[in-house]
Amino acid sequence: MKNLWKQLGAIKKLEFTSQCRKIPPSYEPRKGVGEVKIQEKTEEIIIFFEKGRWQGIHSKNEMAFTNVFRWCLNPKTELISLEHLRFGKERPVFLFTLTAVDQNLLKSLQPHECKEDTYFGSVLFDHHYVHLNWRILGPNKNELLSVVYT
Repeated sequence: MKNLWKQLGAIKKLEFTSQCRKIPPSYEPRKGVGEVKIQEKTEEIIIFFEKGRWQGIHSKNEMAFTNVFRWCLNPKTELISLEHLRFGKERPVFLFTLTAVDQNLLKSLQPHECKEDTYFGSVLFDHHYVHLNWRILGPNKNELLSVVYT
């Protein structure tokens, strides 16, 4: 876990793809790039401020995005949780807790339920990148998001 935590603390860029797997899809596949600024970094917390642009793969329509995520390391259990700070640090939206299933692979302990949607996550990493995969399922959602941090 120490290697992943060190990698997370050095992230500067991101690339992502997003796919709607509903039939018919509610949006076209998207890809994007952005930068990551570390807003806070301690032994147990790393806060990412993400800013960039994404575009539709077919339409080429562009749109700006920003996100703030808090990664939390529990040193006793060596579990890492991910929170979205869209409502600020005092009101985080919990996404999932990750546990190691292999040397360089973490998966969510259990899915996270948010209203009608269910979130799953996994992280694959080495000394060059951190690859975060999200799967979001619900009555109106069937999405796959892939974020590669470097």
